[in-house]
Amino acid sequence: MRLGSLIHEAVLNVASGTTRAALFCLALACVVVGCAGAEIAVVADIGHRAAEFRDRGGSTLVYRMKNGINASVCDRLRSIPDVSAAGAVRQRSSGEVAVALPDQVIPTFDVSAGFGGYRALGAPSAASGVFIAEDLASTLGVAPGQSLALTSGASRIGAVFPYPADGRLSGYGYSILSPADASQPYDECWIEAWPVTDALLSVVPTVLVPGAASNLPPGQGPELKQLNASLGTRFDGAHAFESRITRFAPVVVAVVGVILGFISVTRRRLELAAARHAGVNVAGQTFQSVVESLAWSVTASLVALPLLGSFAVVQEPGDPMALWSVALWPVAASVPAVLIGTVSAVLGIRERHLFVYFKSR
Repeated sequence: MRLGSLIHEAVLNVASGTTRAALFCLALACVVVGCAGAEIAVVADIGHRAAEFRDRGGSTLVYRMKNGINASVCDRLRSIPDVSAAGAVRQRSSGEVAVALPDQVIPTFDVSAGFGGYRALGAPSAASGVFIAEDLASTLGVAPGQSLALTSGASRIGAVFPYPADGRLSGYGYSILSPADASQPYDECWIEAWPVTDALLSVVPTVLVPGAASNLPPGQGPELKQLNASLGTRFDGAHAFESRITRFAPVVVAVVGVILGFISVTRRRLELAAARHAGVNVAGQTFQSVVESLAWSVTASLVALPLLGSFAVVQEPGDPMALWSVALWPVAASVPAVLIGTVSAVLGIRERHLFVYFKSR
């Protein structure tokens, strides 16, 4: 048969319902959407947990030593790859007193010029003015950009930072952070990094003032803590991604695609064996079956793509394109798998088994 005739015959078979194209298309689309959708959901969940880990302070390290931190060196840690924020903190011996609350001393901390950008604090910048905790701002009825009236003088409020009681280090939930000079030693160096690497941990001790730890008794040296350790010491996103169960989604789609392609042909083996008996050659029949399978398998992919795209977009937080990329693998596996099943089934049909097929129909 001519190529045009084979394509015309395939189109007629699809249009007439002989191939049950709609049924196979629906079945394949459901499998693709289910498997690829599960991939998107699992990968998005990893992203959600990573974002929560960072937002709650799990990726922020606090290197502590009373009067032992060089603020200038701490600020310069920001230049290290993967470090997004670095700055020094020290507590004042006496806190500030707000004019509106004359009987209450507010814990007050000096911060270095580079302090700011921490996700756990809402990413404020030290250049904008003093930071005050949300609970304190609510009590005083103030907002960023306003003036904070203190008994020592007025200060401009640069930012209001969140500090919920979710496992974070205590002492900052009702406080003022005030930018100060870096000439005197500080008590802490805060470093936010993603990911936290062993290379970074090896650099952290360089923020100590030279000789600061040499005369201290055992057990009273510098401490390295997380701002919030309630979610674990580290978040290994790479391991979570590589070990996710849905990584087998393309394999599942491929197996189901092969089965559907095989079934779509074997259910018509009597018809195809009869066509062979009438003179249709194997090559022509294989080509026609491939065209028929392409019609419903490609349509299934086209149905699945916008659904998966919409599902990827609504996942927050996260990069929809990154989610879309993992979803494409199950979609890409579907059509070739169907064609493999189709060709295998066509090649397995024998004209000499025509009467066997007839009796077992």
